[in-house]
Amino acid sequence: MKKQEKKTKKTRSEERDVVLRVAVTAMIVWMIFGGIVFAIGVMNPREDPRAGLARLEQMEAADTDEIDSQIQALEEAERAADEAWANRPVNEKFANAYVLGDSIAQGLYENAVLDGSYVTAERDTGVCKSEISMIENHVSRAIEVGPQVLFLSYGLKDIEAASGNADVFAMAYKNVLDTLKNGLPETRIYVNCVLPVQQFVIEENEWYGSIPEYNEKLKELCAEEGVTFIDNSSLAGDEDYSEDGIHLTSEYYTEWVNHMAEIAEL
Repeated sequence: MKKQEKKTKKTRSEERDVVLRVAVTAMIVWMIFGGIVFAIGVMNPREDPRAGLARLEQMEAADTDEIDSQIQALEEAERAADEAWANRPVNEKFANAYVLGDSIAQGLYENAVLDGSYVTAERDTGVCKSEISMIENHVSRAIEVGPQVLFLSYGLKDIEAASGNADVFAMAYKNVLDTLKNGLPETRIYVNCVLPVQQFVIEENEWYGSIPEYNEKLKELCAEEGVTFIDNSSLAGDEDYSEDGIHLTSEYYTEWVNHMAEIAEL
């Protein structure tokens, strides 16, 4: 009988231990779970939507007239700065630029539009080799100066030097461009078109009638060489030509030099 009682007490004690262990284990599990939930809440806080609504109400309540006036003031200041930059003296715009050319380009300094220190240009000089052409000296001078921007203006002498053959003209111009690009790899190069002449000049010498073809070949060459072609033909009106029907009056040069500066963003 006593043995039976002892056995019963032992069994109950073991059952209590099991229940206690289960309870403790459950408590630990809940504590861990609660800790994880808390950590997630700290790491990923949710913003109170009421705070966002409050900020939205503040923005809506802002003085829109004041904001508009500030924007307008900034736009006006920007326009004024752009105008001041565009209206700088021409010689200031061309401070890092250089012009090579023939008698047309020579008019830039002869008409006091651009300082002569920014120009190397001579009459009877073209890209096609001839007895009196100075093209090699022009190219050497440009490489010596090393400008950031270089403008070329040839073709007038090449009408006769190439006998009106646009292919011959384009090949000669290509040789000049290749030499300049090799000597001035960082320089941006711009090629001015061959200006048209007045009709009576073409009637006297039919070779001048090939100028449109010269310009078409020149434009194609510029695309191939990766340089910029500048078309100035629309700048020259009948009133801008001198008596010979080829060269230009001083009024043309102001427009031309500004057009070059605009295209090159000087």
